[in-house]
Amino acid sequence: KCAEVAISSLPGIIEYLGYTFCFASVLAGPAYEYKFYADACDGSRLYDKNGKPRGKIPSQVWPTLRPLLGSLLCLGIFVVGSGMYPLLDPSDPQNASPVIITEEMLAKPMYARYAYSWLALFFIRFKYYFAWMNAEGANNIWYAGFEGFDVNGEPKGWEVSNNIDVIQFETAPNLKTLSAAWNKKTANWLARYVYMRTGGSLFATYGMSAFWHGFYPGYYLFFMSVPLISFCERLGRKKLTPRFGNGKKWSPYGILCIITTSLFVEYMIQPFQLLAYDWAVVNW
Repeated sequence: KCAEVAISSLPGIIEYLGYTFCFASVLAGPAYEYKFYADACDGSRLYDKNGKPRGKIPSQVWPTLRPLLGSLLCLGIFVVGSGMYPLLDPSDPQNASPVIITEEMLAKPMYARYAYSWLALFFIRFKYYFAWMNAEGANNIWYAGFEGFDVNGEPKGWEVSNNIDVIQFETAPNLKTLSAAWNKKTANWLARYVYMRTGGSLFATYGMSAFWHGFYPGYYLFFMSVPLISFCERLGRKKLTPRFGNGKKWSPYGILCIITTSLFVEYMIQPFQLLAYDWAVVNW
């Protein structure tokens, strides 16, 4: 996993700054490795040292258009859905009390408040889908998202720039699957450079993720709660899953896991959007 992204020589200052300020690195992602960036820049992923194609070079038209069209669809869903179910006060999101903890909302039954929150967070996710799909298409247009060729000269695919698997994320039966489908390239980075180097510490891994996001308390409330869910999930996978056919995804037990995962994660992630400590605690 790490050897395939290793570099054999130290890059120059121009190459280093080019990678650092490449839109995929400095904006929303995908945060792919330097080797993929360098190979796309010098063409070595497509051609050998003699300038001969390593295989039949695929067209980048559809790999560019597909995520672009998908991103536009996600943008529309986000605009319409978040307008109908805003989590924060649209008139003054930084200062006014969030819609989810207004007196009117708190007067409603718990299930109604939670259903509203679930819908609000569902639509908020589409702005992330939009950004990542848009960036995926932008990377694919210059083959930065192309994986290269196998030993037979056949194209491997365009996974390098793919940062989100929407269906897999929305139907994840466990936190491990859910985490792997969301912001995939950042998850890979955290696995390689934090998780593996700290002996598999979830607190160090998610603590680094919280630190990267910034200093709003909501980030830390969310990310520091993830190891607790992970511990419970691992216990359940060990003690319960073998008793129910090893947890086939679309079995009754698997569907129950999908619903449970969604309900728990949607609850724990609310501070990530509310950001402020007092808002998050009131909402929890």
